[in-house]
Amino acid sequence: MSLRFEDLKKLVTEYIKKDWPELAGIEPTIQEEERSISREAETKLGLAHARTIPAKVKVFTFKKTVTAEDGAKIPVVSRITVDENGNIIKATGNKAPRI
Repeated sequence: MSLRFEDLKKLVTEYIKKDWPELAGIEPTIQEEERSISREAETKLGLAHARTIPAKVKVFTFKKTVTAEDGAKIPVVSRITVDENGNIIKATGNKAPRI
């Protein structure tokens, strides 16, 4: 069952509040990407049957810049990839330094 865009955004926003509270309240940029696995990669991995891979995913990117004690600007970025059913496929990012 596919979730509406608003529901996906709410799901990702709640995830960000829990795991990256320093990015809570930041409006994300959103990209839609298509994913697939090539027959060549399937062969190299020794897959007998192609695993079901989400055809379309949305990538939510949250960005913020913090200032360190010495005045250096440090970017804090988190990217959350979700499929149309709301499953978080991948979450990457860096944590803000404790200042």
